[in-house]
Amino acid sequence: MTDFAALATSEDSSESALPQVLRLTMRRHAAGVSVVTTCDAGGGPVGFCATSLTSVSLQPPTVSFSVGVNSTSGRAWRNTTHGIIHLLRSDQADVASAFAISGPGKFAGPVDWRWGPAGQPLLDNVLGWMLVRTRIRMIVGDHLLIVCDVREATVQSGHGPLIHYDSGFYSLP
Repeated sequence: MTDFAALATSEDSSESALPQVLRLTMRRHAAGVSVVTTCDAGGGPVGFCATSLTSVSLQPPTVSFSVGVNSTSGRAWRNTTHGIIHLLRSDQADVASAFAISGPGKFAGPVDWRWGPAGQPLLDNVLGWMLVRTRIRMIVGDHLLIVCDVREATVQSGHGPLIHYDSGFYSLP
């Protein structure tokens, strides 16, 4: 097991060690799990699993998330105007796992979906979802930070959220 205190506070830590320290530190930060979907330039569905979702403002309703700038979804979000952010239920670790990997096939297997209100992929049976419109795009390091206006939202009751912590998925009641 890594000694976080020694690793994070060592005066001789090089700048090249800082990304690993950040990764280890953020694994200790529990976060809700979401799947963000949109369409690529050809109109095909793309999506990724995200724990970077943040509420920014209630007036106007605004959220943000980040995506790897060179990923398939990152390339799609460079130009798209709309997408759907899905909050996963506590029993949807299989859906999160499907969207956490690179490559095609994310919209097969355990994922039931349909086309949403603005033409983006809408996952069925999720805890909640938000139709968003891109407001700001900004490259930050190796990620694309997206700030979006929420255009429509819905939430279901009866299930707790799926949580990501220390490289694993967990549920809350």
